[in-house]
Amino acid sequence: MSGAMTDRERAERHARIERATASVRLEGLEPTDAAKSIFERYVSGELTIEQMGAEIRALNAREFGPVHVSRD
Repeated sequence: MSGAMTDRERAERHARIERATASVRLEGLEPTDAAKSIFERYVSGELTIEQMGAEIRALNAREFGPVHVSRD
């Protein structure tokens, strides 16, 4: 990420992650430590939201294998 991240930006990123984590927990799931590490890198400004998504998808593929979605 280019430039310094403001406290407000960091707080907004943290809030996004908290909302997403709460949603996952409502489904009875808990993010893994590896996923939490990726989230922390996003909050700190090391990753963009697109990069975070790509890393989470790659992590899921490694941990759970490919997911096939019916297009019916």
